[in-house]
Amino acid sequence: MKKVIWHVLHNSPEIDAYMNEFQSERPESDMQQEFPRWFESKIGNLYTANDPRCTPDLFALACGQLSTATSINSCIVNGVKFVVHSRDVKRTTQNNGICSPGEKPGEMYYVDMSTV
Repeated sequence: MKKVIWHVLHNSPEIDAYMNEFQSERPESDMQQEFPRWFESKIGNLYTANDPRCTPDLFALACGQLSTATSINSCIVNGVKFVVHSRDVKRTTQNNGICSPGEKPGEMYYVDMSTV
């Protein structure tokens, strides 16, 4: 998990200034091992002090991943609703195709995937 955390932090350009600060404070430190804890502490202190530099995105990056798993049975991606099969099976209004919003408010387009 440490490699995943490092990958996310290392590829987040919004924290480059904090990486530079860490390197200037601790030039001999192992960046990959020590930076995540330092960054969490640094942003935590800014958050506690209500510092405007602590944006919600920085705070989320500093907090890391959630320790609890969340299960969902539907989601909307780019205006298209996807539903897990087990949820759809129990419905009387099943949609066996793709639904996307139309040009007018409330208008929906349906494509029956069995005919494609």
